[in-house]
Amino acid sequence: MTGPVRESLKPIAMAAVAAAIVVSAAPAEARDEVRVPTLTAPFGAGITEQAVIFERLIAKRHPWVRLVAQESPGFVYNVKEMANNKKRYKTTTFWSSTGALWAADTAQKGFFPKRIPVDNFRWIVTRSSNCIWFTTFDPDIKSIKDFSGKRVGLGRRSQTHWALFTTKAIEVGMGVTDARLQYLGNHAGTDALLDGKVDVAVGLATITKDQKVVFPSGPVRKLAATGKTFFHIPIPNDATEKVNKDLNAPFVAHRMAANTLPNQPETLDCIGDFAFMASHRDFPDEIAYELTKVYLEIDDAAGKYLGGGKLYRRASMCIVPKGIQAHPASLKACKDFGIEPQILN
Repeated sequence: MTGPVRESLKPIAMAAVAAAIVVSAAPAEARDEVRVPTLTAPFGAGITEQAVIFERLIAKRHPWVRLVAQESPGFVYNVKEMANNKKRYKTTTFWSSTGALWAADTAQKGFFPKRIPVDNFRWIVTRSSNCIWFTTFDPDIKSIKDFSGKRVGLGRRSQTHWALFTTKAIEVGMGVTDARLQYLGNHAGTDALLDGKVDVAVGLATITKDQKVVFPSGPVRKLAATGKTFFHIPIPNDATEKVNKDLNAPFVAHRMAANTLPNQPETLDCIGDFAFMASHRDFPDEIAYELTKVYLEIDDAAGKYLGGGKLYRRASMCIVPKGIQAHPASLKACKDFGIEPQILN
């Protein structure tokens, strides 16, 4: 095309180009941020600090989901709050464990005055498992069967892992009912062991299912730091299974490889339960999906900022523990990410 005709089309062509530029430059419709409070645990227990790191990582990776860590008294409180506060049903996630939900569903004395059905809640994403056993300086105490008449320093009566679960392992799992159980607190129990005021204390570690990441608790690290020879007393896998059978409980029978912990030359059996993020069953599908997906995307990147961040691994995030139903949207997020959920129920 030449001459006057081509020249006459210039204004039209330029107008079209300008219009195209305006259209292409127009931003996509922005979505308002959705703030998702997540109930954690007391500061210092690890979950709160980890949730704060994930706040930052999620804000960088996701266009509109914003996690907001809310420190809480712990897993038992979280279950009560999520059962009783209707304002949180569609807005809030919480951290808990299969053992805490079992205690709620069975109205364990001293923890839940009335039953809170586990069907109220849905799994979102798993962090890790807990592993519980016992420690001593006495080489003659080799088994829980040797606890008869011995002074056993447990956690406070209000503590699930350090007191409730360990008591059930001793009395139900192993049938020892004449041990002198003292409910002192997790750190106080170990201090009492160091001072010779009890014969046995509780040991606990947080582990990934593949045991590639293992974090001994503060009391265990304190024992190791003394340089003294101490011994690990297992909670045998068959004792865990007896607790599960007799009490309709969802505990996990773990076996840690030798030399996983300080002063541990042999394999060690322990009773465990999974820690995970959950929601009320009314929690929206879209947000559950996005939360699970972004946790999978982050994987163990939080480990660059704090040790406990290494526990968040895709290898275990899509494990759905016994004792809780999965949120369907979270299962879909795992599958869309290319991970087949492992449902333990």
